[in-house]
Amino acid sequence: MKKFITLLIILTIGVNSFAQQDPLYTQYYNNFSLINPAYSGSHGLFTGTLNIRSQWAGEAGSPETKTLSLHGPTGKNVGLGLSIVNDKVYVLSETHLYADFSYSIYPSESSTLAFGLKAGGSFLDVDLLKLGIENDNLFSENINVFNPNLGAGAFYYTNRFYLSLSTVNILKSKHYDKNSTVVSSASDEMIFYLSSGYIFNLNDNFKLRPSFMLRAVNGSPLSTDISASILWLDKLEFGISHRIDESISGIFQIRLTDNLKVGYTYDAITSDLSNYNNGSHEFSVILNMGKSNTKRKPPLYWMKNKNSEEISSNKNQENEN
Repeated sequence: MKKFITLLIILTIGVNSFAQQDPLYTQYYNNFSLINPAYSGSHGLFTGTLNIRSQWAGEAGSPETKTLSLHGPTGKNVGLGLSIVNDKVYVLSETHLYADFSYSIYPSESSTLAFGLKAGGSFLDVDLLKLGIENDNLFSENINVFNPNLGAGAFYYTNRFYLSLSTVNILKSKHYDKNSTVVSSASDEMIFYLSSGYIFNLNDNFKLRPSFMLRAVNGSPLSTDISASILWLDKLEFGISHRIDESISGIFQIRLTDNLKVGYTYDAITSDLSNYNNGSHEFSVILNMGKSNTKRKPPLYWMKNKNSEEISSNKNQENEN
């Protein structure tokens, strides 16, 4: 019975540990290049993001995901990115390393259409010896596997609107194999993402930013995130997100300096799993390096709005005159 339960846990881990390809971040707008490589370079400067997500708080061996990403422009049309994601669940540790390339065209003065490619792979390490199961060949040695993979995407945006379509895990590969016995093959199916959002100016101080994210995998239920947040003076963001049939989340993000932001979300589980955990916590630190060289920025991105300050200053001067 102990072996059966342990194997069941490992199967569950294998299915749910594919974090780079299906991050399930609540703050996906801070990690969008993980989902769509075409997003790389869209800020007009280099942006580094550190994200830590702890799921099922209070449970021993619960999933934890750490992400470090960097992307930025390397020319008028080209963007590059790099991401490192580490997933740890019980005896399983998986590290994903990917490079992104994007190329942008400009259908109009206010819009951008970018195409992107993602290439890299995942290093899987399963410490089966830690389970302490003896006299069973299936658990007699640890598992270490590398799986290469590819992704692609398209990203259209103006300063107010964006539309994103992407797919990851193009190459079909087994998650891992033990003595020719397949333990998990979660990476066999491509994952598709569709996302869109818009920014409404409520007044001079407040903006409303609704968005949604759909994740589709053959053989799995459709995952849907619906979010809405309020931006105050491009300094503070607070809002709510709902992952249908899974969780409700509170969103908070603040700009500490012109180029530094920090964010936090808490996910309250709404499914039957709420009886077994205390929700999930997610922290992020976003650092913009240098000054943006473009006025074309997607609505997912926000920093100090110099244009608004210049307009306000001009209005004050006109009133004085």
